[in-house]
Amino acid sequence: MATHKHDRHPVKVFTQTELKELKQEPQLCNHERRTFLKWGALLTSQAIVGGGVLNLLTGEEAMADDTFVNVVSWVKSVCGYCSVGCGLEIGINAAGTAVAVRGNAAHPTNAGRVCVKGLYEHKILADQDLRVGSRAKYPMSRDASGNWQNITWDEATTLLAQKIIEASNTAGPDSVGIYNTGQWTIEEYYSMGKLGKGAIKTSTMDSNTRLCMAAAVYGYMSTFGSDGPPGCYDDIENTDCFFLIGTNPAEMHPQVWRRIIQARRSARAPKMIVVDPRRTATARSADLHLQLRPGTNVALMNGILQQLIANNWIDSAYINAHTRNFSALAAKVAAYTPTYVAGITGLAAVDIQTAAQWIGQSPEVWSMFIQGVYQSMGGTDTVRLICAMHLITGTIGRPGSAPFSITGQATAMSNREAGGSSALAGYRNYYNPTHIAELEQLWNVTPGTIPPHGTTVVTSDIDLQPTIPSMVDMMRKGTLKVYWVACTNPSVTLPDLDKYHDYLSFSNPARPFVVVQDIFDPMESMHFADLFLPAAQWGEKTGTYTCSERRVNLGRQAVQPVGFDLRPNYGAYSDLEIIKMVSDKLAAFDFRFRDQAGGSLVKSADPETVFNEWKQVSTGKICDMSGMTYANIAANSGIAWPSTPANVLGGKRLYADGLFNTNWGRAQYGKTPTAAWIDPDGLSRAYLWAVDYVAPPEVPNSTYPFWLNTGRVIEHFHSRTKTKRVAQLHEMAPENYVEISTADASALGVVTGNLVKVTSRRGEIVVKAKVTDTVKAGAVFIPMHFGDLDPIDVAENNGRKVSVNRLTMNYVDKDCGQPIYKHCAVKLSKA
Repeated sequence: MATHKHDRHPVKVFTQTELKELKQEPQLCNHERRTFLKWGALLTSQAIVGGGVLNLLTGEEAMADDTFVNVVSWVKSVCGYCSVGCGLEIGINAAGTAVAVRGNAAHPTNAGRVCVKGLYEHKILADQDLRVGSRAKYPMSRDASGNWQNITWDEATTLLAQKIIEASNTAGPDSVGIYNTGQWTIEEYYSMGKLGKGAIKTSTMDSNTRLCMAAAVYGYMSTFGSDGPPGCYDDIENTDCFFLIGTNPAEMHPQVWRRIIQARRSARAPKMIVVDPRRTATARSADLHLQLRPGTNVALMNGILQQLIANNWIDSAYINAHTRNFSALAAKVAAYTPTYVAGITGLAAVDIQTAAQWIGQSPEVWSMFIQGVYQSMGGTDTVRLICAMHLITGTIGRPGSAPFSITGQATAMSNREAGGSSALAGYRNYYNPTHIAELEQLWNVTPGTIPPHGTTVVTSDIDLQPTIPSMVDMMRKGTLKVYWVACTNPSVTLPDLDKYHDYLSFSNPARPFVVVQDIFDPMESMHFADLFLPAAQWGEKTGTYTCSERRVNLGRQAVQPVGFDLRPNYGAYSDLEIIKMVSDKLAAFDFRFRDQAGGSLVKSADPETVFNEWKQVSTGKICDMSGMTYANIAANSGIAWPSTPANVLGGKRLYADGLFNTNWGRAQYGKTPTAAWIDPDGLSRAYLWAVDYVAPPEVPNSTYPFWLNTGRVIEHFHSRTKTKRVAQLHEMAPENYVEISTADASALGVVTGNLVKVTSRRGEIVVKAKVTDTVKAGAVFIPMHFGDLDPIDVAENNGRKVSVNRLTMNYVDKDCGQPIYKHCAVKLSKA
C-alpha cells in the first residue's frame, strides 16, 4: 500500500536550546510568545488561566507574558476535546487564520481557563502548525495496485452510495455498518441517525462512545428509565462529600478539578473519597484513597451499601415513595460485610466503613465516575449501585447531590440524545411501537422503516461471549459488507487490535469495503481504507455541543475549512455536508432510500436549519431542546436540557420532584413493559438493582503475573489523531511507556527509560519503563493514546509495536457491550 504524497510545510517546534533547557529544568516551558509558562512538579494537574497557569493543587496563579499581538478578532466557541464543555475564544489574524485560543471569561463552566490541550487547539487547523501529517483535502480511492488516487467529491459519494446499495441488495441493510464518534455536533449526529435508520434502514450502527461511557447509559436507563446525568457542575460548590470512583479529574478534567479544589478550600470543606487502583494526582489529594484491586468495583459498592443499610444511614421515606426493590437490594448486600469485601478488594475493612460513614452522614453527596467504572468488570452494575447509593440516602435531585457521569469526548452526550449511532433520536425506545411510529411520522418514512430493535455493537469476541454479536464478529464471518468509519480511529482504540487488523487486512477476501472519513492524512485507520473522505473539523464549522452536565453550547465557525478554495471537486466539507451528499445520492439512485415525498431524508446542510428540525423531534421528550435557539444558547453561554419555550432555563437538575422515567410510555429502554425497571404501577419510581460481584474473566497467574491498567494522560486526546500533530503536546509526552512499581522494577532489573516487553495472551509491545509509586506492586499502567501504524510513528519507534490495545482483551460488559480495558493479565521482561 502506498501513502498519498502531499506538500510538506516547515513546522516550528521547540528549538534545540529550548529542549535542552526543558530537560535541565522541567518546570520551564518556553516557546514563541508564551515565555513564562511555569509547570509545577505535577504538570498534569495544571490548567491555563488566560496566558498564565493555575496550579490546581495549590490554587496559586502565575500570569504569563502573552499578548496575543497577532489577533484582530475573537470568535466565541466551545472546546472540541473532552466533555467538560469549556467556553473558548478563537483568535483570528488579519489573514483569517486561527493563531490563538483563550478561555471565555464569561462562560460558567471554566471562567476563562483552559487546559493545556485547549491552549493549543488552534494548532490542529492548518498545515503550517502541524508537527506531522497534513490536513486532508482530497477524496481518495485505492487503485488496483493499492495506491491512493485523488477523486472528486461527486465520484467519492457516488462510489459510497453504490457500495451501500450493492450491500443492501446482496446481504440486506444490516450488512452496512456505520461507526462514528463522540466529537460531532448535534446536527451531524441527528442527520447520520436519520440517514442510517430512516434511509439505509441498518441496525448496524455504533460509535466510539460505546468504548467511553456505554455503562453509564445502560446504568441510568435501567435505574431511572432514561439516560442523562441528573446533576450539574454547580453541585460541586454545594456538596459535603465527594465520592470520586474510577476518575482522575486532576489530570483528565482540570476545570472540574479546579472547582473541586476551590470547594474543598471553602468554609464548607467537603470530604473527598477517591476509589482508584492507581495513586493518581487526584488520589494523592484525597482524605481517603481506596486503592482497590482491579475489577472489584461491584464488591466495594455492595460493601458501602451494606454499611449504609446496617447503620440506618438511609432515607426510608424517600425509598418508600420513590424507589422499588429495596428489600431485594438489602438482602443481597447483607453478605457484603466490611471483612468480606476487604478480602475481595484488598482494602482495609475500616476504610470501607469510613467511606460509608462519610457518605451516609453527609447532608449532600456528589459522585463522579468515568472509565475506571465504565471499562472495568461489572461496569453497568457499578453504575446501578452508585445510583442506588444516592437513591437509598435520598441524595439526588437537589443542590450538591447527584450521581454524575462524565465522558471522555466533547459531544458523547449529543450522540446519545440525537440518535447518531446506537440510540434512537430523542431518547425514544426501539422496542416501544408508539415511539417508533412517532419518529417515522416525523421523518415521513413508511411505517416499518426504522429497525424495531437495538443496534449491533462495534466489538466483541464471539469465542468468549457467544451471545453478543458485533461488527468485528461480522468482519470475521464476512457478513459486514460496508464499514463506514467517521471521525474515530478504531485501528488504535479497539481491543485485541491484532485480530481486528487481521480482519481488515487486504489479504482477507472476506473484508468489508472500508470507508474512512477524517481530518488528517495519514491517520491509522486509513491504513485499511478503500475510500477516504476529508472532513472539516472544530473551528471550521458551526453546531451545538452537549457537555456532561447536559448544557448545550454553541460552537461557531472561525475559519474556512481546509481546501475551501478547491471546492466543489475537492477540499474538506463538514460531516453534516458529507452526510447530506450521501443521502442525496442514495435518494437519486434508488427510491428505497427516499422519504414518502420522494426526497432525500437529510433535508439541509445548514446547521441551524437542522437544529430547528431536531428541536421538533425532541419536543416533549426527556432531552427536550424545543426552548433553545442558536441566539439564546449563545446569550446564556449554553443551556441545559430539558428546555421548553415555557421554561427555557429549567434543566439544571433532573429528578428534583422524585419522579423518574420508568413508566413504559416514557422509558427509553426495555424490550417489554415487564422489564425489571419499568414501574408496573405507573408511579415513576426508580429501580434498585441487587447484583453480585463477579470476578474478571482473566486474572494474573504465574505465567502472566501482572495486572494491566490502561488510561489517559492530559497531554493527549484519545488516539492522538489531533494531539500528536501539536509539537508542544508531543514534546511533553512523546512516546508510550509502562508505569512499574519500584519493587517490580528492581526485581526485573529495570530503570526508567529501559525498554520493556509487555506481553498478554493476545499480543506484545515494547515500550519504555517509567518507575513510579503511582502503581502498586503486581500492577502496571500504559497510556491508551499511542498507535503504531503511521509512517512517522513507525520511524520514531524504530519499528516497535507500542499500542496497548494489542494487549487488551475483547471481553465486553454483559449489559452494555463496553470492553473491559481496565484489567487483563500481562508479563514483563527487559527488552
